[in-house]
Amino acid sequence: MSDDRVSDVRERDGAEGPRGSARGWHTVQLAVFGFVGLCGVLKSGTPPVPRWLEAAAGVLVLAALAVACWATYLVGRVAWPLPGRALDAARAGRRLRSGLWLTFLAVLLVAVATATAWWPSPADANGTALVRVTTSAGSVCGTLGSGAGHGRVRVLAGGRALDVPLARVTRLSPAGGCP
Repeated sequence: MSDDRVSDVRERDGAEGPRGSARGWHTVQLAVFGFVGLCGVLKSGTPPVPRWLEAAAGVLVLAALAVACWATYLVGRVAWPLPGRALDAARAGRRLRSGLWLTFLAVLLVAVATATAWWPSPADANGTALVRVTTSAGSVCGTLGSGAGHGRVRVLAGGRALDVPLARVTRLSPAGGCP
């Protein structure tokens, strides 16, 4: 074999390591890509967040989608190079590392966007959180009080303290507001 052919074989063989790794990571990236898309579509029934925070979360999810697309492209070029293009191991390794860092950045952006759902629930005029206590006989909305006694929950609603036996409570949830 001539020296030129041996170096060509070495270049191709040296790129197989990054190519094989890129093919494995590409599968992970497609899962991240789907996760980013799913998080951008889903919206929970949490209490309303400020409009600016909702807009910021939307921008972060779109940014995560763009970053995930670019990362998938970079790793895909290493995993499946274009025909007739020589792929050296150093360049393939750089592209692979860049694609992986961008993948992690996309996941981080989605995590930050998702954190906006943990906005505090609205509070009443006293600064305490509102709750809705539901029993088989109906529901009451107000704030939780103390001193209800063993096996009871005290709800302060409409200037009255209502002690509800825990055995009758079917649901206790945060309330966005009380009528």
